[in-house]
Amino acid sequence: MTNKFTKLFLIVLLFFLLFSFNKTDAQMRSMDLNEIKNSFEIIITPASPGANKDVFVKLESFSFDLNLSEIILALDGVIKSKGIGKKSFSFKTGKIGTVSLIKAVIKTKDGRNIEKSLVVRPAGVDILWEANSYTPPFYKGKALYSYQSFITVIALPDMIDANGVKMKPENMTYKWTKDSKVLGDVSGYGKNSFTFSKSVISHSPEIKVEVMSPDKKIKASGEITLGAIEPKTLFYENNPLYGIIYEKAIIGDFKLNGNEITLAPVPYFFSIEDADNDKIQYNWNMNGKNINSKDGEKQKTFRNTEGKKGSAAISLDLQNDSKVLQGARTNVLLKFEGGESDKDVSF
Repeated sequence: MTNKFTKLFLIVLLFFLLFSFNKTDAQMRSMDLNEIKNSFEIIITPASPGANKDVFVKLESFSFDLNLSEIILALDGVIKSKGIGKKSFSFKTGKIGTVSLIKAVIKTKDGRNIEKSLVVRPAGVDILWEANSYTPPFYKGKALYSYQSFITVIALPDMIDANGVKMKPENMTYKWTKDSKVLGDVSGYGKNSFTFSKSVISHSPEIKVEVMSPDKKIKASGEITLGAIEPKTLFYENNPLYGIIYEKAIIGDFKLNGNEITLAPVPYFFSIEDADNDKIQYNWNMNGKNINSKDGEKQKTFRNTEGKKGSAAISLDLQNDSKVLQGARTNVLLKFEGGESDKDVSF
């Protein structure tokens, strides 16, 4: 009786051990397969492609040798690459809103089958900039970015969701980078713009932005390099009848029809807040001599009081008191048609 009981006990124990071993082995195989699946990646370059862009696809793994594995790479159900060690191919994205499905099927050297997919949705983002610098009334050009002035950069993403609806910029997440440094304070949900000032002469800041859709399935990136310029100044005539004639600048040699002219200088691309708050100093010179008035007037009137024929070399230096890098100079040779005498004009 004792022997029968012992034999029965051993049979039950053996069955239990075999069942436990098989179960554990299956779990380990399942875990091992998942680990292998997670240990290889489908890498695309660029990481966030735009519309109609060439994309390079490759597989990477650090847990098994792809060069010894049988690989099938397909794009939208069409095989693009097949064979041992065939781990890359190239394709071109479609327009904004289209979807490309990349699928990789791998049979490792030891016979394990794994697969992974990646969805590519082309998207784009434009970076615009706006300088806070001075331009005169009726100026048709863009206010340029000068040293030490403030500039605002704005990201305008172009993303379309699965329903074909264009996404709103305020619903996206932005990651701003300036000169490879992430700007955490200005990055985040809905933050599609920020303002900064540049003070280093020899450096042009590189601005990058990464944009992510609310569901994190669509990404886009863009970058821009901002080169600052030196401010400048130009003379215009302030006519008693017509006012300042912004349509035509006074440059180089300028011949007067009469014996009097009022020169109105314009401080192009100086910081607008300083131009408006009288922080720009005006230093006038005529024929090499300083002719500043005590009140620091911005405009000056020049007269040929003796009615003689001659000329006057006028120059003006502008300097922003609050921003040392903002300065400019301009000059003009005023020619007066008077009597027979030919000499420099005195005013």
